[in-house]
Amino acid sequence: MGPVTVINGDIKASRKMQRMERYEWQLFMKSTIVQLNEQYSELIEAPFMITKGDEFQGVIRRMSDVDRIICKIEQLIYPLQVRFGVGYGNIHKMGSKIPIEMDGPAFHRASEALNAAKQKKRFVWFCTGDDRFDLAANTIYLLIFAIKSKWRKNSFTRYWKYKEMGTYERVASSEGVSAQAIWDTLHQARAIEVIEAEKAVEALLKQRENFYLL
Repeated sequence: MGPVTVINGDIKASRKMQRMERYEWQLFMKSTIVQLNEQYSELIEAPFMITKGDEFQGVIRRMSDVDRIICKIEQLIYPLQVRFGVGYGNIHKMGSKIPIEMDGPAFHRASEALNAAKQKKRFVWFCTGDDRFDLAANTIYLLIFAIKSKWRKNSFTRYWKYKEMGTYERVASSEGVSAQAIWDTLHQARAIEVIEAEKAVEALLKQRENFYLL
C-alpha cells in the first residue's frame, strides 16, 4: 500500500464551552462525522471517528482530496471552528480498518501537525516530511483563513452554495434574490479569491502526491 493522508481535527476553544453546551456540540460532531463518512466513502481509507474529547481522526487515500474534506467539515460543523493537522506518508495496519488500530509515519506527522496548528493558532497545518512543500501549503491556508475570519454567516452560506452550484444565477434562484446580490456578497468577501486559492492548493497537493509516486 502506498502513502496515504491522515487528518486530525480538534474543535477550537471547545474547553471554554459550558458543560451542557459542550455535550450538545459533541452530539453535533458525531452527526457530522457520520455524514462525512457516508458522503465521501470513496475517498476514505479508514473512516473518521472521534478519538478523545473533542478530537477526531480519519485516513483518506489521496492528499489531493484534503481540501474537499476540510471544506465539507467546515460547512457541516459551522458555526464551530476546527483546527486541522494533516500528515502524509505510510501507515501500518494492526487490526480492523479503523484509525485507532493503525500506526506509522503519517499518523505521527498528523499528530505533530495538529499540535503545531494549536501552538501557532493556525486552522490548517501540514507535516509531510517535505519542508518546502509544507511551507507553501501552510502559507496558502494561512491566507485563506485570514480572509474567512472576516466573514459572517451569509458570506459562508453563499460561498458554499456557489462552490456547489457553480454560477451566481443558480445561487440567486435558490435564495430568491438577484444574481447581482450574490455577486456583491462573494466579491466583497473575496470569496472568489478564496476559491481560486483552494484550486491552487489542490493542484499543489496533487503535484506533491505525483512526485512521491515517481
